[in-house]
Amino acid sequence: MSSKPLRIGILIVPPIQLLDIAPVDLFAMLSKEYLQICNLPAPLVSLGIPMDHLEFIYIAESGPNTIAQTTPNLGLQINVGLDDPKVAPGTLDILLIPGPDPNIVPPEVVLQFVREHVRKGVELLTICTGIFVAGYAGVLDGKRATGAREIIPLLKQKFPKVEWEIKRWTFDGKIWTAAGITNGQDMVAAYLRNRWPGRLSETVIAMADVGGRGQEYPTGDARNSAWWVFNIFRTWVGGLIKRKNA
Repeated sequence: MSSKPLRIGILIVPPIQLLDIAPVDLFAMLSKEYLQICNLPAPLVSLGIPMDHLEFIYIAESGPNTIAQTTPNLGLQINVGLDDPKVAPGTLDILLIPGPDPNIVPPEVVLQFVREHVRKGVELLTICTGIFVAGYAGVLDGKRATGAREIIPLLKQKFPKVEWEIKRWTFDGKIWTAAGITNGQDMVAAYLRNRWPGRLSETVIAMADVGGRGQEYPTGDARNSAWWVFNIFRTWVGGLIKRKNA
């Protein structure tokens, strides 16, 4: 295990889906302190990463000591702004982007922040609608990527240079993308197995009870698409009936 601290930046483009940042906790569970609190055997605890070698930095354009809103109206405190030297391009190991409102086009300063980190070789992880931020930044062009199944047609329209896949998660080089919400946990579990193969990652994944689902959806693309179309149509018709009877 490297003695170099692992620095994980979480880029917040508020408001965000609270569940989308939950996979960050899987990284925290790698710590020796966490494994010790769980009363695991000493040989397993010894595999963990010291907590002072795990740094989580919450980043937003609004800057330090501001509060970013999440879907259940829970405020998330931001540590640093985009121009803070602590998160200068190349200083992070991982940049994770949880899902914002998909109707928002992030400011250019946010998109440039993403571009510069990717250019410096930082590993990029997006979850659910976080894919829009990466798409607008242009860092997905020519690469395989995924997003929530119901928005794949929209993603293809907005970002035609990307090779879109309908999977729970996928990766292309140093860019990892997850589909809808809890697929972020599937993706991070796969990332842990890829980066730390062996007992440490498998212990964390088992304790969190994640990582059991593969990349592929079991029902097939046609059925999934039909399900979404049917439910959107049913909701639309229901709305028309309610307005008519009002």
